[in-house]
Amino acid sequence: MTDTEAPVLDEADLVEGLERKRLGGKQIAMIGGAVFVVLLGIVGLISLFSGGSEEEVPEDASGSVEQELERLADEAAQRRAQLEEDVPLEELQLLFYPLPDQLYNLNTGGQGASFLKARITLEVDRQSYLADLETKLPRILDEFNAYMRELRPEDLDGAAGIFRLKEELLMRINQAVAPTRVKDILFQEFLIQGG
Repeated sequence: MTDTEAPVLDEADLVEGLERKRLGGKQIAMIGGAVFVVLLGIVGLISLFSGGSEEEVPEDASGSVEQELERLADEAAQRRAQLEEDVPLEELQLLFYPLPDQLYNLNTGGQGASFLKARITLEVDRQSYLADLETKLPRILDEFNAYMRELRPEDLDGAAGIFRLKEELLMRINQAVAPTRVKDILFQEFLIQGG
């Protein structure tokens, strides 16, 4: 027989090989026990992570939780009432805060110079907001400058362009002066030159 030929096995050799590969009773018991332990562990983990049902909570524990929630709600209501008594409500009014005249160089993409001159007034409804606007004026002007310098003359065409500009500036101002709230932006003068 050569090395490349497969050996020929007779029936006795095949039976002997199968008997060696057959699992013994002890091996089956060990594998069965291991599977049982693994399944038991999985069931334990599932029950651990699933938590208990509402029926398992003792009645006195749920009652104490409800009592604690009621107590906390009462304390919060008392604190809120005390704060309302300490701070008188500010009367709402129609107030205006004029900004200094502004001159902006619009973005023309290198096609000459175009300028926007604007006189803007901010509308607020509380006297305390006026002082806050005065304090935060540098922030307001910075927001205006950053946005206006990127505008193109065609962005300001028509009533829709002015409306979009007002909405964008109002959003930016309210972010800059929060918690103060500006109700509206009023253009007193709005001139575009060049473009």
